[in-house]
Amino acid sequence: MKSQPVALVTGASSGLGEALAPLLAQKGYKVYGMSRREVALPGVTSLSCDVADKVAVEAAIRELTLQSGRLDLVMHCAGIGGGGPVEHMPLERARKIMDVNFWGTYMLCQECLPHLIAAPKGRLLIVGSIGGFMGIPFRAAYCASKGALQNLVESLRLETADTNLQVSLVTPGDMATNSFATQYRVPHEEVHERYRRRYVSADNGMRDHVGDGMAAGEVAQKMIDIAEKKSLNPQYIIGEFTQKISPIARRILPGKWWEKLLGSYYK
Repeated sequence: MKSQPVALVTGASSGLGEALAPLLAQKGYKVYGMSRREVALPGVTSLSCDVADKVAVEAAIRELTLQSGRLDLVMHCAGIGGGGPVEHMPLERARKIMDVNFWGTYMLCQECLPHLIAAPKGRLLIVGSIGGFMGIPFRAAYCASKGALQNLVESLRLETADTNLQVSLVTPGDMATNSFATQYRVPHEEVHERYRRRYVSADNGMRDHVGDGMAAGEVAQKMIDIAEKKSLNPQYIIGEFTQKISPIARRILPGKWWEKLLGSYYK
């Protein structure tokens, strides 16, 4: 009898991960949902772990593989945001964003790669962000952390080219989740007047875009469709036309033209 494939979904307590884990269970996977908080999702085994804690990540993957004996698919959705001018963003907040979004991903890869490479059809999908393609004002730490994931994925694809593992960066546009409400943002009143008007405008705009964004379930289904492809592209952008075209515009436009275009949205 063919054994049941095993999937790990990080960030399973909310947003995209919460939508994705039960869908994978419906597809026939044995699913582990990783998050700092215990999850109670249909068909999903909860795996408590802070992805920014190396010891916790090592223990969680060891527990998963001891229980399941294999790992075929990792959907890495865990991540945090945050906003504020570089001048005012508390360093510990900026470091936390990088610790979770980049170093958490790096540590998870270190622990999961041997098992995914051993799988007949290993898949590693890492969730990036449109912000990883460009520097958005008042989101510097977040954009830097997500931009770093692009290079990480490129390196991983080249390093694992002679294996059965397929690695891809999946970049969703705005999603209607609670991510904006729960992330740290420098209070408007603590921002110097040189930034305040544009910061408030950008903050409000970001909140509105998230509120009007795609449903997490829609993005989750598209991620499953991607994972089932025979061969994965380095990157997939899930979103409306302007979100799909913006990374291309970023590459082909002269630097000052792009800066002026992007800046027009954050006046």
